Amino acid sequence: MKRCLAGVILLVLAGCAAHSGGDLDSPDSPVARYDWDPADGGDAALMEGVLELRDGCLYVVGTGESAGLATVPVLPRALTAWDAEAEVLTYAGRDYAMGDAVSAGGGWGPPGEGMTIPEACEPDAWGEVMHVQDVDLEPYAG
Repeated sequence: MKRCLAGVILLVLAGCAAHSGGDLDSPDSPVARYDWDPADGGDAALMEGVLELRDGCLYVVGTGESAGLATVPVLPRALTAWDAEAEVLTYAGRDYAMGDAVSAGGGWGPPGEGMTIPEACEPDAWGEVMHVQDVDLEPYAG
């Protein structure tokens, strides 16, 4: 009985570990990521657009006044998971498919130390990426 219970506990833990980041940290992950703690606060710049996977990099592509501008969102590891097979981003427990509208606060800046930026990702024309510092990616309902 103890052996069976131990096996069940291991299976549950393995399932949680597999889901926690999914394919986020695999060598071919298209998701730029870093460590950020919501308790540290964040910057107030706004990024809005739709998720798009381009040549092995996840971008947020602007709409409206910023139509077509592609931004590399650098997402907090603790809130982010990636499912490579389904091409689905999970952020703060919610799934986002390619083409879904997203919005997040944070700050623009050059890629920095402690960030994992996939080789396929190109910073914007100013050499910057968006450091996402928000607890969700829900579009602003304004």
